[in-house]
Parts: sequence; structure tokens; C-alpha cells
Amino acid sequence: MKLSNITLQNSKFSMQKENETFSVTRKVFKINQNTNEYDKTKRTFFVTDLSTLIDEAVADTKENQFSKENDFFFYGSGYQSWGFGGETEPGKYERKYIPIIPQFKKYITMPGDISFEENKLHGRKLQGHFVIYFRWNNVYLVVASTGNSPDSISKNNFSSLPPVEFSITRKKRILCCSVDAVGKKWNVNETVAELSIFAVHNFFELKDIIKLLYSSEASENDKRFSSYKKLSMFKNKFFACGWESWYNHYNDINEKLISEDLEALGNTDNIIKTYALPKTNNVVFQVDDGWEKAAGVWDCNEERFPCGMKNLADSISKKGYVPGLWIAPFIIDYRSEFCKNHIDWILRDKNGNPVEAGFNPLWGAGSGNDKPGLPYSFYCLDLSIPKVAQYLDILIDHIVNGWGFRYLKLDFLYAGMLEGKLTNGGASYEWYEKAISILTSRKANDKGEDIFYLGCGMPFELSFNHLPLSRIGPDTKESWDISYMKALRFSGRTSAHKNLQSTLGHAFWNEGIYLNDPDVVFLRNKNISLNEDEKKLIALVNFLFAGQLMHSDDPTLFDKKTDGPLTKEIETLFNTYENEEFGIENITCNTYFIFSKSGKYSGAINLSKKNITVKNKAFEKDLLVKKHSIIIVENKRR
Repeated sequence: MKLSNITLQNSKFSMQKENETFSVTRKVFKINQNTNEYDKTKRTFFVTDLSTLIDEAVADTKENQFSKENDFFFYGSGYQSWGFGGETEPGKYERKYIPIIPQFKKYITMPGDISFEENKLHGRKLQGHFVIYFRWNNVYLVVASTGNSPDSISKNNFSSLPPVEFSITRKKRILCCSVDAVGKKWNVNETVAELSIFAVHNFFELKDIIKLLYSSEASENDKRFSSYKKLSMFKNKFFACGWESWYNHYNDINEKLISEDLEALGNTDNIIKTYALPKTNNVVFQVDDGWEKAAGVWDCNEERFPCGMKNLADSISKKGYVPGLWIAPFIIDYRSEFCKNHIDWILRDKNGNPVEAGFNPLWGAGSGNDKPGLPYSFYCLDLSIPKVAQYLDILIDHIVNGWGFRYLKLDFLYAGMLEGKLTNGGASYEWYEKAISILTSRKANDKGEDIFYLGCGMPFELSFNHLPLSRIGPDTKESWDISYMKALRFSGRTSAHKNLQSTLGHAFWNEGIYLNDPDVVFLRNKNISLNEDEKKLIALVNFLFAGQLMHSDDPTLFDKKTDGPLTKEIETLFNTYENEEFGIENITCNTYFIFSKSGKYSGAINLSKKNITVKNKAFEKDLLVKKHSIIIVENKRR
């Protein structure tokens, strides 16, 4: 596709925040003629030299010149929850995944082949999606895709725009911007994308402008977040809390085990009982994977839960918790009877073969007739089929009004954006938006009780309007890292390290784009390899830089002597910092300077494997920060 099909409309406007004015350049890209063919690759809509963007956004002469002459920190977010989100240091690139397991690429790679224009950018590329920035010391040059913001959608009267991908090489410094709209046939004057470009000088300015760009002008408080405030422990900021079954039991759960956990959660001195329950009546109790008959067969596994899911939800409600349930509505195990009965619902490629959605030995066959593709693959639904949309609507209604669950974790949502030969044509992003609208359409159940949704594994740019509370990083783990996955350079691997990088990297999104779910904290001493410093690090990063505290330790195993002291220490730290807002600045991709907006506290985070010394003018003396740890000091002189 040629850039000659694109018309660019430029405008400038100002944004006001705390008596400071910020200039924003708005670029709107439209189709200037009807297209006769469907998009077959990613469509490049904008190619520009970085110096041009610097001239548009960086007004100060010295800062402008310095930015043009020096390499930059690059902030790039992954396409969906599980991709890397954070800064890459000057001179460096994120290392590419070695695809020993090809299906894993579906977790971290935006669908669609690269376009001809992007192919001309030879060399290694820095890539990002949705929101990127370039940083030189304290100068942040931000390029944000804002076409799906609430105001842009309402003003332009469209449902959604395709997701944006950015790429740039350090040597040529040519920024290439493209959208994934494969299958789309464009009409004249249709909007392809909208970019907002601006410069700020610190984390809090960045966070404030992002919040203004992605909030609704109709209200100072973003309407997307208003109903979720009922989950919050605090009035001055959003912070939800709850317990989930995954990171201790994983999918090996049953009715007896969950019932014992439910009883023990309120009877032992775990962090949920001692810190969360006194602050809110809306603590979540979430039953994770393992309750269902099979992936894609969202019926109760009666061998594990003989009394059924309605009885389970009722039991959770009677204990005073919000009943939560994990579900992955777009995926399906090809071996299941449900799949065989609805074989025409499976997304297929142009050759008629089912499209692999990912890898899981529990959700797919390794050989035989039930293995239509790569071993241990699971598959996905074709969202363009009307009966699939009806099925999704009935499914959610059954879970919410039939069973009584009110907090639904919707997982593996990226599967709804995978490329294939859609039965009813069009582009995946259009059908994805419609399906997500259906899944999240119920804001209350038939009793009038609020329904909450947690997004996970979802495309960031296409999901924030419907799933305000969402995961913003890969799964965490009760160990620091997984060596074999690290050797494969898989950025979406389950590990405490990769999870923390993305939680910190997406911190400026919190309460602006998403209510950030960072995953869980670990305070136990059994079934875990994390040390005390690592547990404290995870707990404080989640508390200071995200919007939800989830816990997954087995409360029946809570021991006052071994688990109690750390729990009390974490509770004390939470109480100390709960009224502070913290900001962050990368030193390297693994080390960070942190600071409170009030100026009262400063500190550092070290995710690297070596002890470091952090020098900063805010400290009275240099800070020695041990590996995998966090340190916060009170500033005596302010």
C-alpha cells in the first residue's frame, strides 16, 4: 500500500494541567481515495525523520539541539499484555525471541506482515505499539495513538480504529508508523489513525498529559473508571484488592480446596485480612483456571466441583467477597466435544486450516487426528460469525446471572485479533471491538449488583475503552526468572523479573489509560524460591506503581511464625506510603530512580543481578541498592 493514498491533517492545541500549558500536535491520517482491494499487509500511514518531530515538540533551543545530536532511551510498549513494556537504553535493542516454540510468537507479536515501506528501513528496529516516547535526560518526546480515545471516537463518529505499530532504527532515525487493518477495504475520507505528539520534562507531567488525552472531556473523572471505584480501598486513588487461586494451586483445584481457602482467608492473619478487608467491603475472591471442563468448554467440571458453580459463587458472596471467575472466551481445545460440534466456528487460514492461537500441552494434542497444526496448539473462534457473537452473549449472561459471578477475568483476548480468512470478511480489529463490547455489555446483574471485568492478554489499544481494569505485563512467578525461557529471549515469559519491568514501564498509564493490574504479590515461605528482598520489591512495586493488590498464597498454610513478620512489615510499609504518589525514571533498563510527588521520599529499584550504587541530587548520600531490591529514604531537606 502506498503512502500516496494518505492525507495528513495537522493541528495544534494546548492542554492545561496545574497552571502549566502543554502544546500538542495532532496528526489525523485519512484515505484520499477509495481502495479497490483489501489490505493484505500492515498499512504504513506515516514515515518521518525524528528531527522533524523534535522540531515540532521540543521548543527549548538547547534541548532541541541536544536531542538531535544524541542517542535516546526508547520507550516501547508491547502489542498486548504479555509483551515487554519499558525503556531500552541508548545504543541497545530488545533481543528477538528464538522461536523454538513458534506458537509463543502469537503472545508478543502484532498480527500481519510488515509493509513494503517498513521493509525499506534496513537494520535492527526498535518497536513499540500504541504509545511510545524518546527520552534524552529529562526530555520526553511522546508519540501517542489517540484515535481510539473516548473523545476522538465521539467526535468522529466511528467505533474504533486499527492498532498502531511504531518502528525506528537508531542509525537512520526514521520513524515508521503502520496499522494492522488486514482485510479492510477503505473508503475515501476514512480515518486510518490519529497521533498526538508532545514533549514533557518529568514522569508526573507525562502521566498527567496521558490522562488528559485518554479521558473524556465530559467529566473531570473519566467515566470509564467511575463504576470501578467501588472496588477501591482508597478515596484519593484507585486501588483494588483480592485473592486468586492460580499462583499456588495453578489449575489443580477442586471444590474442597477452594472452600478451605475461602474459609481460611478470613481466619488467618494474611495481608487480605489484615490490610485490605478493614478498608473495603469489595474484596475479590477469584477462582482461576481449572474449574472448567476444557478450554473453550465453559461448563462446570462436576468431578471437581460436584455442587456446581452457582453454589460456589453463593458461598463466596455469603462470606462477604465479590465472586470472581477466570475465563478465556475466544480460545478452544480442538479435542473437545464442543469444538467438534461447532467445527465451523473455528478461525481458519486461506488454505482452510485452523489458525493456531498458542501453545499449551493441556489444551491441545501432541499427535493424532486432533492435532490439525503444530503440537500442543489451541485454537480460536471466528468472531465474524453471528452465532459466535450470540454464544458469547449467552455465555456471559449465564456466568453473571445464572451462576452469580460478578468479577470476570477475561484472558487470552489477543486470540480475537489473529489473522485468518474471516467467514464474513472485514478486518479482525472490527470484529474484536464488537466481541469485546458484547462480553463487557453487562454493567450490573439482574439483581442490580455491579459487574467488573479484568482484561488479560488483550491488545492494549483496542481494549482500554471496554476493559478499564486490565493486566499490563506478563504473568509473574514465584521465582525470579525461568532460565530456559530467558535463553530463548522470550519477553512474554512468566517471571517476577519480566513482570516487574512491565509494571514499572506502564506506571504512567495507571488511572489514565488503564487501572493497571500488576498481577500478584507473594508473602509465603512455602512453595516459593523468591527471597525476602524480592517479595518486598514485588509488593512495593505493585502498591506504588499500579492499581490492584492481588494475593495468591494458600491461606490455609499461613504460619504466624514464618509468614507473619513479613506480612506485618509489608502492611507497615503500605500504611507509610498509601497517601503518596510515586514517579519513576530509568537509569538503565533494570535500574530506576523513584520519587514521591510531594518530595518527601526518594529511592531506587534494582532488578539487575548485581548490587549498584545510585547517585542522585535528592539523596544526602549515595544509595547502595542490593540486587533484586528496593530502597526508599525520607528526604530530610526539601
